[in-house]
Amino acid sequence: MTTSIRLVSIVSAGIAAVVLGLSSPAHAGRGGSASRIQNAVATGSVDAIIAEVERAERLTCDACTPVVMDLLDSDRYEVREVAAWWFARRAALRVQLHDRSVADLAGGDSRLARNAADVLGTFRHPNAIPALATAVVRTDLTAEARASAAQALGTIGHRNASTAIATAMADRDASVRLAAVTAWSKIRKQPNAAPVVALVADSSAEVRLAAAAVIGGLRDGAGRAALELAVTADADAGVRRNAAWALGQIGDPASRTALTTATSDPSSLVRSTARVALYALR
Repeated sequence: MTTSIRLVSIVSAGIAAVVLGLSSPAHAGRGGSASRIQNAVATGSVDAIIAEVERAERLTCDACTPVVMDLLDSDRYEVREVAAWWFARRAALRVQLHDRSVADLAGGDSRLARNAADVLGTFRHPNAIPALATAVVRTDLTAEARASAAQALGTIGHRNASTAIATAMADRDASVRLAAVTAWSKIRKQPNAAPVVALVADSSAEVRLAAAAVIGGLRDGAGRAALELAVTADADAGVRRNAAWALGQIGDPASRTALTTATSDPSSLVRSTARVALYALR
């Protein structure tokens, strides 16, 4: 069953409100049309699809609605995101799509749950946090769906999402942990990186690299010891480089020994980053 069929009720209920309530100046959406979006979809080019959907941002276009609705089920996150962005600008459809997404997130279809998380994240409303927080720990959903829920929590960026994001950092799948670490850094007025520190020693190099970057970005001294160990002993040069950078951001002179050791690292990138970090120490 395609997305457009599943959402016929939303489309039919919302078109009238779109026409009556969201009329725009003549210059808005100039050049956009359902056929242009369809032609872009036919090319398979993500950039072309995004460009045509953006062109129709303020266009009053009944025919565009089912076309863009189908894009919510794309295999590409960027396409799903721009489609949700388009609906976010149409009040009546946005409300109904929000409710449908919450229901899909609670269902058993991981693909629909992934798509729903992307929609809710793009809408950026904190009222979606409870549904996303429930989904992010559901082991019956695929890792992709759980990662999408974690990403959406970060996109919303509200402090109320912090507990759910921290919980997702213990997920068994590295992709979910990575999404959670990244999401943590996007929470507005995030005071510290406390839940991230343990992930500097994660089994995944990608997670370790992201964790070091987040700790450095938040300048959290609680991660200093973990970073000092990583900068001298991690097997991945990228992680060592990020650890050196993060220690420079924290600026604690106690890190001088570890950073000095890193200036002799086999990687020139690590060596140069460590030298710069040493100058940043207080």
